[in-house]
Amino acid sequence: MNVTAYPTLAGLRHTGRLRARGKPWFPFSADAPGGWAFSGRVALYHGVRLLHLPTPSTILVPSYHEGVELDALIAAGYRIRYYRVDPGLRIDFGDVARNLDPDVSALYLTHYFGMPQPLTAAREFCDTHGLRLIEDCALALFGRTPDDAWLGSVGDLAIFSIYKTLPVPHGGYYVAPAALSTNGNGKLRPPPFKSTLVQSLDLVHHTLDAAGWSGIERAATRAAAAVKGALGWNRGTTVASGGPRWDARLVDYGVSAWTRQLVRFTDPELVVRRRRANYAQLAKSLRRETSVPFPDLPLGTCPLSLPIIVGERDRVHEQLAAQGIEAGKYWPVSHPTCPEDLAAEMSMWREHCLELPIHQELDKEDIDRVADAVLNALR
Repeated sequence: MNVTAYPTLAGLRHTGRLRARGKPWFPFSADAPGGWAFSGRVALYHGVRLLHLPTPSTILVPSYHEGVELDALIAAGYRIRYYRVDPGLRIDFGDVARNLDPDVSALYLTHYFGMPQPLTAAREFCDTHGLRLIEDCALALFGRTPDDAWLGSVGDLAIFSIYKTLPVPHGGYYVAPAALSTNGNGKLRPPPFKSTLVQSLDLVHHTLDAAGWSGIERAATRAAAAVKGALGWNRGTTVASGGPRWDARLVDYGVSAWTRQLVRFTDPELVVRRRRANYAQLAKSLRRETSVPFPDLPLGTCPLSLPIIVGERDRVHEQLAAQGIEAGKYWPVSHPTCPEDLAAEMSMWREHCLELPIHQELDKEDIDRVADAVLNALR
């Protein structure tokens, strides 16, 4: 059995609950007006337009970023300017202030690994300087601040990548104040059936592979290849998923009914509880053997993964894969528009950070296996 970086359909046995259980949870609750999109980046592309910012104007963005979210802002018609985050990935308000001028219209902040940024201070800063606040919650679904505010509820706009936390084929979501929201939930059309079918097949393959059912998985792969051939499927020319780069073909798509149904059968409280317990167990096992930047979770945090800092990331990553552990080495390069000095400051995170799985599908034995594999690789 393999330990996957993200939850699979097998995780529904832990998170599947009555539909009513999931309805009150942010961001899907009725008092959090928003809309579905194909992915978080598509949600950002449409959501930022609801802010009615001057175009062109400048949005301040962090020096540590994935990159595709910045492409979405640029595609929406805005300029970007970078500010520093400190070594602990917290926003540097002093540097933000130094980057202000009359052209700046919004501040973009990211809750890395699900860890909350100082939202009260960010809200006060934006109100003082007449800026809109954009929260990137792509890694922070179901998270809260230590004082119990939902991540995504403080900003003027918040975006989420649902498929990073829940086992769904695709899905993004945006939340914006009711006074600003003009297109509601039904504006974007569902993605093509071919896209949803192939992404669902990929999710099934991932599930079978994680369960160690290699023979069934190989048979399913052959069957899926036949289906894709019959559909005339070509990933290079047909919408499937966002991938690491901005794809303008995705901007008109929302989500499938299948994705919405899977989300409705999720018990968020259980998801948060299992993720926090797995994170605490793994951090305790590793903190004396390697650098764990966030050894203790703030109250309310729903972590996406456990980041560790390792000297030979590629080697450790390969050795984990050989032991059936799928880890992440994400965001390896800065956006090409990021100044060299700011990009250099983030090199430690981009070159040495390894994200370990702690998602809700895993139990205590799985986490022990991840810990043992990491320790074996380090030694």
